[in-house]
Amino acid sequence: MNNRVARCVMFVTPTNPRFIDKAWTRGGDVYILDIEDSIAPAEKQRCRTLIRESIAKANKGGASIYVRINKPFVDADLPYAVWPGVDRIMLPKTESAAEYRRVHDIILKLEKERGIVPGTIELYPMIESTLGAVNIYEILTSAPRKLRSMGGGGGYDMAVNLGIEMFASFDQYAFPQANVALAAMALDMEPTGCVFVPNPSGRVDQADQATQQASALHAAGVHHAGALHPNFIEPLVKGLSATADEIAWAHKVIAAFDSLTDEGESVGMLDGKVVDKFENDLAKRTLMWAADCAAKDAYKVRAMERAQEANS
Repeated sequence: MNNRVARCVMFVTPTNPRFIDKAWTRGGDVYILDIEDSIAPAEKQRCRTLIRESIAKANKGGASIYVRINKPFVDADLPYAVWPGVDRIMLPKTESAAEYRRVHDIILKLEKERGIVPGTIELYPMIESTLGAVNIYEILTSAPRKLRSMGGGGGYDMAVNLGIEMFASFDQYAFPQANVALAAMALDMEPTGCVFVPNPSGRVDQADQATQQASALHAAGVHHAGALHPNFIEPLVKGLSATADEIAWAHKVIAAFDSLTDEGESVGMLDGKVVDKFENDLAKRTLMWAADCAAKDAYKVRAMERAQEANS
């Protein structure tokens, strides 16, 4: 399975059997088991005890598993969150390198104790304040833990921090999101987000909104998106995959550039469009992404078949 493919990352609530028991049937690439905002304070301890069994339930359909913990309760949350089968721990409201390093150290200790290859669980700093956005590069370089993709700088908590209305018809998060994306690119991480799609209604269950979001992200070369409702899964998974036309064009570009190189040239034309080193590299990335998505989808199909057989 390719865990880099996260076209649709959806939150699920371990304390709600209706959500967690059906998650594997939805077709998402990633499910986030949430201990934070979706869980009432009185329910957090019970939620912690459900994480390990929820991993096995949510990943039956081939999805990767993330766990979002509480920043004030990292010592209480992490022993219940770090298990084989978890691909990423999400640390909300990260603002400093010291916070990030401390969580890294706890995860490292738990990995060693639980037979997990040390350093393999990603630690994702959720940037939800101006201080976090300003400190993002220092945060990301403060611990030797690989992170494949990085985004953030928007959302409800950032709106509260900035004193703004979250749902507007213009991009209020342009600077913090761009700063996070630039830090990710500087560290050879795939940037996510940073593309504005208006949603003044604040609705999170409309498939047409997901289709618009996927189209905008796809056009910008972004491959990942979050979701709060199952209606977003299919439009995001489909809309963020490479299309057949894109794959065919990528093959033509690579063939044309190879011919140019054989002739000692570096720039040419193909169907009225310039072909050069940049376009060749872009075509190769398209084919790599297409292959990653195909591998992820095939893995999900096999996992789904196994789960269905086990349930029959």
